[in-house]
Amino acid sequence: MNFDAAMLIPLLPVLILAALLIGWSLIDIARKPVQHLPKWAWALIVLLAIPIGAVIYLIIGRTRVQKLRDEDLR
Repeated sequence: MNFDAAMLIPLLPVLILAALLIGWSLIDIARKPVQHLPKWAWALIVLLAIPIGAVIYLIIGRTRVQKLRDEDLR
């Protein structure tokens, strides 16, 4: 079986989406507080368990932001 670069073209959108998801997760880890584990551990999980690590972080590790109420703005 010969390797042909043209075989990778159909996978290109999936690879781009996975890279975007990982990048978004790493930026989110760096900028916002996280839950359950230290930031370095979440970053390691995201980088080692591609792409499921990023999905797990976004579901479990992300801190929920509270919505502003009218009283908060006064």
